[in-house]
Amino acid sequence: MNEIIYKKIAQDLFYVEYEDFDFDTSVQVTNEKYRPRGPLCSGIRKGGFAGRNFDGYSDLKTVLVMRISNKCARFSSLSVTTSYLDPSLPEIAERQEKDEAYFVIPQLAVDGVNEKGLSVMSFMVQNCEASEDRANWGEREWGKSAAFTNRTAAKTYNTMSLVRFVLDNAADIDEAVELIRSVNWFDPDRFTSSGHAASLKWLLSDPEKSAVVECIDNEMKILVSANTCQPSPCTLTANFSLYLFQKGIIQNRASGYERYDQMADQYGREETSTEGVKHILGSVVMSEKYQREITDKHFFATDYLWDESPSGRHFTSEELYSGNAKKDPDFLKTIELSKSRYFGQAIRPQNHRDIITIYTSVYNLEEKSVQILLQEGTADNEWHPFKLHKSN
Repeated sequence: MNEIIYKKIAQDLFYVEYEDFDFDTSVQVTNEKYRPRGPLCSGIRKGGFAGRNFDGYSDLKTVLVMRISNKCARFSSLSVTTSYLDPSLPEIAERQEKDEAYFVIPQLAVDGVNEKGLSVMSFMVQNCEASEDRANWGEREWGKSAAFTNRTAAKTYNTMSLVRFVLDNAADIDEAVELIRSVNWFDPDRFTSSGHAASLKWLLSDPEKSAVVECIDNEMKILVSANTCQPSPCTLTANFSLYLFQKGIIQNRASGYERYDQMADQYGREETSTEGVKHILGSVVMSEKYQREITDKHFFATDYLWDESPSGRHFTSEELYSGNAKKDPDFLKTIELSKSRYFGQAIRPQNHRDIITIYTSVYNLEEKSVQILLQEGTADNEWHPFKLHKSN
């Protein structure tokens, strides 16, 4: 195999440049072998800056920054993936070879920015209806669920490929939306292990607009706004459907409503800059402190407050999120009951895997650059910069 050099930037952080990546060839492997994993966490757009936290298991923390040359795509780009998506990533970097895994890794990008200043970041949305409509997919037997079906499209892609597809081919949000609608998208096995249907969603940013793209019941739901400096479903996101949220629908078992509120509260108090976005994302990083401190306003209602209350009542998600239940003494007792059960070390299995924010990325759309922070609170707290137009 031809040798390739993965540059080690820091512990668990690598960088690689691609000059010979082929999307169409690698998508075949991605379609058959890879599936998304949640929760993927929180994202924000503020002026000329965009960023996200990526949450995952603490033992899958290798991060890879990739520079894709315009020799192998319409547009060059910087993008990021982690061993949370492919646990063999550390071994791939160690082998230093252009094997099949090397050529598939770019398909697993979860966020990035291209030379036109178009940024794409992927998240999770739970409780989507798992449509099985594959009527015009050429009778392929993937055993997977349709996320979006375009009956005139000849090509079908795993939703994990969307970030790469858009970064490689779209100059702005308008082009991105047109491209996304031009193909079929599927979710491998509707990927949540709990049995609740789930899909990916995306926050897109270009110099002029922001957009959120979701797949709900085999339909593409797209929100676009030119107001990029105000908190809205087009500038803030977490792991729930913003399309349904706008309609007043709170999803059972979805998560992130409290993080959305917290980011919205801070949005106007922080400056429109890289540092401002860092501060907002830092306030909702998945750390031990954040997991264990549940305030009156921000609590994980849809994550685990499903215990029966001492009087035998069950609270609906609408009650939990609207705040009506907070006035009920029975509800406060239920919170304490749930907290003790959820956080009680005695009930956790020995192989319990801690969820952390594996990395935070903040993009400067004008500079086409990204800064990466690994495991805030547990690593060296150093931000590592990468620029698209300068070799790192």
